[in-house]
Amino acid sequence: MATLSATPLPQPIDTCASRRLRDRAAIAAAGAVLVAVAATARAAPLDDLRALVEAGQAAEAYAAFCADPDLSARPREFDLWCGVAAVDLGRAGEGVLALERYVLQFPDDPRARLELARAYFHAGDNVRAREEFEAVAKEQPPPDVQAGIDRYLAALEAREGRYRTRTAAYVEAGAGYDSNANAGVAQADIGLPVLGPVTVADVGVRQASAFGWLAAAGRIDHPVAPGWSVNGSGYASGTFYADASEFNLASFGAALGGSYNAKGNLYTLSYAHSEILLDGSRYRWTDGLGFEWRRQLSEQTSLALIPQYARLAYSGENAARNADLYAFSVAYRRVWLMPWHPVLNATAFYGDEHNREDRDDLGRTLYGGAVDVTVSPSPFWAINAGVGYVESRYQAPIPLLEVTRRDRNLTLTLGALYLISARWSVRAEYQYAHNAANLELFEYSRHVGAVKVRYEFK
Repeated sequence: MATLSATPLPQPIDTCASRRLRDRAAIAAAGAVLVAVAATARAAPLDDLRALVEAGQAAEAYAAFCADPDLSARPREFDLWCGVAAVDLGRAGEGVLALERYVLQFPDDPRARLELARAYFHAGDNVRAREEFEAVAKEQPPPDVQAGIDRYLAALEAREGRYRTRTAAYVEAGAGYDSNANAGVAQADIGLPVLGPVTVADVGVRQASAFGWLAAAGRIDHPVAPGWSVNGSGYASGTFYADASEFNLASFGAALGGSYNAKGNLYTLSYAHSEILLDGSRYRWTDGLGFEWRRQLSEQTSLALIPQYARLAYSGENAARNADLYAFSVAYRRVWLMPWHPVLNATAFYGDEHNREDRDDLGRTLYGGAVDVTVSPSPFWAINAGVGYVESRYQAPIPLLEVTRRDRNLTLTLGALYLISARWSVRAEYQYAHNAANLELFEYSRHVGAVKVRYEFK
């Protein structure tokens, strides 16, 4: 009876078989070398592609590594980084396809799921974008990733107002310092045409003061039919000076409107009423109509045309300033899908403030513009810088002075926003304003700095 052994018995090997084994071993070794070389060759371009995309050079990455239509000749990881590059270049549809291919192969890759959510967002697929963002959020990602997800979800909420009721509100409190609370002249003794040297009353001389700030606002958007929606909003704010309380300001207002969105065009019509109280007394109130046509030129750019009308009314002695304001603005917005996510807003406008009390010296034409840029160094931070210019040309000489007033106002702004959580944020603001005029009585400079904390109801 044969006995089975756990260890196979050695078998005799003839000379020819030994040579064949050696040949096969040599071929296998050579093949292993070729595979390693090929893997290295594939890894090097992949590393270069990833480095270019993460450095914000999407155009260079796409041209060098992603334009080849032969998908079978490259590793699956190319789909991930080429998809990201395509989205950054504004080719969201192409990016979606590439990222979907990758996620099908690697469904547990959270970075890929996050990039796919971003691709859906820029492709306008709000439902899938929300699903992917919320799926990644359930995995409890790092705080900086969660902050970025919260930003996209907030933007999705704004979009979803087109087809479901959306409400938003916030309260805000802060404090700051104003070097010229009353926009007064730098010194009391000035010179004027005809009158010569004059002394400005204390109320018209620059007064500096610390201040407190309170504000609240809310908005509701309700869709009534495909593409159609109605909305309402309201706000209130107050600035309370410690050393110049006679210049305390309160403002409040409300607006009602409707919009229609179709084929990349958004049409909005609104009515608004606002009031300003100075030291607790009614100072000015405004009723206005506004229309906006915003055209989405591409996934990253939009252009808007905005005609407006407002009826301005003042109380007491200031009623001589009552006027009708007709204005027209052009607004441009551009978003770059790259590190720091820069956003550019630019506006140019022209206005005619026609005095209703036969005081052409108080009527004026206005024109100017503003540009601001916002960047996000991280999901928690946003930094903004802007510049604005307004020139006012009055329509008749001032009585007694026999000079027609002309002002040139320059404003510089800086701001930094930090997201403490999805609901809490803190913002630091600085503004410099300089009003140059052909009459010394209206020249002033102003520095305003503040820190504000906001809570948003979502």
